[in-house]
Amino acid sequence: MLILPKTTIKALLLVIFGSLIVSFAIFFMVLENNEITVVPNLYSLAIEDAVLELQRKELIPHIEFKFSSSALDKGKVIDQGPKPGTVLRHGNKVIIFISKGAIINRVDSFIGKNIDDVIINLKANSFDNSKLLYHIVQPLEVESELPKGIIISQNPSPGSQISSLTDLQFLISKGKDYLDKHVKNYVGIYYKDAIASLLSDSINFDIDLANIGDFGNIISQSIPPGTKINESDKILITIAKPKVDNKIVFGILTYKLRQHPSYVDISVRLKGLDGKNSLIYSFKSKGGLIKLPYEVDKGSMIELYIYDKLINQTVIN
Repeated sequence: MLILPKTTIKALLLVIFGSLIVSFAIFFMVLENNEITVVPNLYSLAIEDAVLELQRKELIPHIEFKFSSSALDKGKVIDQGPKPGTVLRHGNKVIIFISKGAIINRVDSFIGKNIDDVIINLKANSFDNSKLLYHIVQPLEVESELPKGIIISQNPSPGSQISSLTDLQFLISKGKDYLDKHVKNYVGIYYKDAIASLLSDSINFDIDLANIGDFGNIISQSIPPGTKINESDKILITIAKPKVDNKIVFGILTYKLRQHPSYVDISVRLKGLDGKNSLIYSFKSKGGLIKLPYEVDKGSMIELYIYDKLINQTVIN
């Protein structure tokens, strides 16, 4: 076995050590000359310190906020990308995730409010990341003296403490119909008046068309006048197609509304060629397929609204 003299060993160690020093020097010279840098470790730094550190490294901070498991993390870096030690060129972006703290909240009280108003407000609030979101599960309905759609109780109950996305279920009133519905005689009535009457009485209906005389009038109905009907019953009315000139279009607007646990306000509006708006129909519905006849100018637009929210536009050609 070859044993090197101590002087030789010392010389080799000096050479190795010197090579390392030269290598590090060359590495940092390359870093400086090529405008590249190493991503620092930003974990647990306050947002201001993290931004200053990135600016010192000539990197661009991109800040995003999210909740964390501990309230003590609020305002501090809980994640970053790229990870510490990554080599980047100057001017590159580094994403830092800042904690908004732990999610600690209490369930609001929705009792006594209308279910549809509550859902609309909660959906609007879902666009604000600072507010806790609820997941609304299918409401339960019971007969009650309260108006339809009014929230009787909720689970979790008001004031319950929550710390994450929470299932929220309501018990709502089905209401009570004090007036029985009876079918009227629509035969011989102009279709616009018949449709207005059916919508006002909240009677479900379907439409058929016939190419015969008596233009625009109702020529038949599937349920005889005076018949008592339930909410689920549907009457079929047959309309004799009205006569229209080449500038007018007669048609049937068909649209499937999302189902609602209670009645919502629906309006059908016309935007004319002159840009003016006018109301065609206004009624209440719980959703489902609707068919509504119209006579409008070619090129005009029919708009469908739930409350004041536009949900459909149809250009008439």
